[in-house]
Amino acid sequence: MNAQELLAAVQAKFPTVQELPKVAGQARSEDIHLSVPAAALVEVCRFLRFDPPLSFDSLAFVTSIDWKTHYEVVYYMTSILHKHKLVIKVKLEDRGNPEVQTVSPIWAAADWQEREIFDLMGIKFQGHYNMRRILLPDDWEGFPLRKDYVAKPDRYD
Repeated sequence: MNAQELLAAVQAKFPTVQELPKVAGQARSEDIHLSVPAAALVEVCRFLRFDPPLSFDSLAFVTSIDWKTHYEVVYYMTSILHKHKLVIKVKLEDRGNPEVQTVSPIWAAADWQEREIFDLMGIKFQGHYNMRRILLPDDWEGFPLRKDYVAKPDRYD
C-alpha cells in the first residue's frame, strides 16, 4: 500500500483526519503525516492497528512539542508486516490542562512514553492506568520541558 492508498483508507473512515503537507525546506521523512483531532485519536489508532490491510503493529515512539500557543503529541508507527510508516499529530489547544486519551491499551509501548511526556511536559493521558511521574521526584514542581518553565534552585542543583 502506497502513501496515497493509505491516506485514502484512513480518510474514507475518518473524514476529519487531514494530511499535513511537507513545508518547503522542512527536514522530515517522506512518510505520510496526519493531523488527527484529539477526540478521534483512540478510534483512529484502533483502526490503524487492527485493520488487516493497515496493521500498524509497532508504535515506534511518542513525543510531544511545546509550540508556545499549543502542545502537540506526535506518534510514529510502523507496519512491520506491510512495511509502511505513518506519523500522527494531535494538537492540544488547552495549555492550562492539556489532555488526550491514552493509546497504551492499543500499543503497550506507549505506556512509559506517555508517562515520560506527562512528567516532563504535563500532558495528561486520560485512561492511563498509572499516570504518575516516572523520571522526576514526586515532589517536583512544574514541567521542565515546557517553554514557560522557570527553573528554581533546589536540593538537586
